[in-house]
Amino acid sequence: MNRALAVAKGLLIVSGILGARGAQGGSFTTVDVPGATSTVLEGVNEMGVAVGTYAVGGTSHGFIRLADGSISAFDVAGALSTYGKGINDGGTVVGYFDTGLGFGGYERGVDGTITPFVVPGAVATYAGAVNNLGQIAGTYSLSGAFDFHGFIRAADGTFSTFDVPGASWTYAQGINDQGEVSGFYFDGLTFYGYLRASDGGITTYAVEQSMATFGTGLNDVGTAVGYSVVSFFTSSGFVTIATGLIRDVDGAITSVVVPGGSSTYVSGINDRGQLVGSYVVNGVTHGFITPVPEPGGCLLLATGALGALAVGRARRRG
Repeated sequence: MNRALAVAKGLLIVSGILGARGAQGGSFTTVDVPGATSTVLEGVNEMGVAVGTYAVGGTSHGFIRLADGSISAFDVAGALSTYGKGINDGGTVVGYFDTGLGFGGYERGVDGTITPFVVPGAVATYAGAVNNLGQIAGTYSLSGAFDFHGFIRAADGTFSTFDVPGASWTYAQGINDQGEVSGFYFDGLTFYGYLRASDGGITTYAVEQSMATFGTGLNDVGTAVGYSVVSFFTSSGFVTIATGLIRDVDGAITSVVVPGGSSTYVSGINDRGQLVGSYVVNGVTHGFITPVPEPGGCLLLATGALGALAVGRARRRG
C-alpha cells in the first residue's frame, strides 16, 4: 500500500471515531516562512499576532507573524536553535532554546530584548505560554529526559511546580489570565489532555478511540485546543494521523482538519476564536491561522465527513 492510500485509509479510520456533533466547513490561511523547510505556528494574541518556529535544514528559529502577514525572525544569541511558543496581548513572546548542552526558557520583550531563565535545578526548561499578567507556563526536566514536570513562573520570577497525580510525565503548554493551565500527561501507557484550575484541581480528558490525546493552548473563556492521534500498520509500515481538536468549557470536543492535510495540529486559540497550528502535506509541515469567526457563528472547522470528535471521558483529579 502506497502512502497516499495509507493516508486515505487512515482518514476513514478517523471518520469512524468521530461523533455526531456537527462542524462547518472551514477557512485556513497557510503560513510558510520564505525559504523554510517547515513552519509551525504555536500561539496567537487578541490582535491576531502569532508566534511560531520555522526550520531551515536542521536549525530552528523563532518568528513573529503580524496580522497583516508580515514576518520577522529572531534567535536567542548563541543558541543552536530557537523555538517560539507563546505570545500575550502586549507582544511579549516566550519559548525555549537549545544550547547544545541543554534547553533553557526565554522571555522576549516587545523591544526584542531576550531574557533567558531556567527552573532552579533543572537541566532543561521549556517555556510554553505567557498570559497578560506575565505568568509563564511550561515544562522542565531535572535529568534532561524521562522526568518532565509542569511549572508556572510568576511575573516576579518565582516558580511553582506541579504534576498531574499519578502521571509519569507532565507537560504544561498553555496558560490564560485566570491562571488556568492546559497541557498533556503520560501515565506510562499513553497520553491524555488535562486542564489545571487556578486552585490546582485537575480535569483530564481523552478523545474516545484515539491512541493519544494532547492538550496545547487555551483562552480566557476556558476553551482548550490540541490534537489526538491514531496509528495503524500498512505494508509500508506504521502511519500516524493527527486530528486537531477544540474542547469547549462543557467538555465537548470538536475536530479541526485542514483540507488536504494528512495531519492537523492545533496549538493556540485567542479569545476571539482564532486558531493557529500546523498541518502536513506530503511530509512537509506548514503553519496555519484561521479568520475571526463571525459574531454568533461557529468556529470554522472540519470539512466533508469529518464532524465532531467523540466527547472524551473526563474526570477531576485533586
